[in-house]
Amino acid sequence: MIRNQSLSIKAAGLAVFLVACAGGAATTTDTTATTTLATGTTATTTVLTTTGAVTESTSTTAGEITSGGLGAELISPGQVVVCMTFPVPLVADYDAAGNPIGQSVEFVLDLADRLDLDPELRNTIFDLIIDDIEAGNCDFSLAGHFITPERLARIDMIPYLRGRQQLVVQSGNPEGLDDVIDLCGEPVSVRAGTVQEEMVLGLGLYEAAGINDSCTDSALPMVDVVAFPGEFEAVESLLAGEVVAYMGGTTWLADYPDDLEVVPAVVLPDFINAIGVRKDHPLLAEALRAALDAMIADGTYHAIQSKWGVGIPLGE
Repeated sequence: MIRNQSLSIKAAGLAVFLVACAGGAATTTDTTATTTLATGTTATTTVLTTTGAVTESTSTTAGEITSGGLGAELISPGQVVVCMTFPVPLVADYDAAGNPIGQSVEFVLDLADRLDLDPELRNTIFDLIIDDIEAGNCDFSLAGHFITPERLARIDMIPYLRGRQQLVVQSGNPEGLDDVIDLCGEPVSVRAGTVQEEMVLGLGLYEAAGINDSCTDSALPMVDVVAFPGEFEAVESLLAGEVVAYMGGTTWLADYPDDLEVVPAVVLPDFINAIGVRKDHPLLAEALRAALDAMIADGTYHAIQSKWGVGIPLGE
């Protein structure tokens, strides 16, 4: 159970990626009636074609990793389609001219450059990512998914960053939240399909050990989980006062420094973010691992992470 800001989980985490889906209503995973998906939204795909690397780097592996059949694993030879979720401040966002920017964007562009492939970035719905990876609608994803046993059973995952999750509230913490048990009976927003949703509902890594399990044990009403297709909508609901807190990443504080704050007393587990690849694409997975290793070895990886400051570099 969850007690005194302590969370019990069954496995460590890492991250998967984003799925492209054109049209259709956005849905969350079928978990429990306590989850409410925001209505009036549709899942759309925005294609952002970007060429060239953001940071200067010399590809030491392109000749080796693009030979031997890698092209057969790509949607289009010579091009790599990467599914990501926009907007997420500092991670995958847009500049004033509408160009994609952010830490994950620069990671993707550098990886593509080392693979000698033209990148196509696809804006997708987080909760649909694994489906699209399996369906071959994206070559790989990089969207801050944490690794879970359920995800690992469906796709390969390549760790690239340690991520943090926290409880975010309106400035001044008007509800006086200082423990996860304080969320019992209150509306809390999350992004659909995330570990945070499972954490509240007691599913996946938190089976029978979620916040709602603690609420029940304490004879308190369960948390009213409001799941949104994207982080933007989840954060907007907090800003509008429709929920008392948002559970997830904290990069939105960069956009709303005067309106939002983290509850430091509530300590949630760190996880590892990972790249997602189809299980039957071993050459692509191997190529991405080699390119990421090269990024780390020549300092590009740490330079990008230091520039944007999101998460914790691998090995630290």
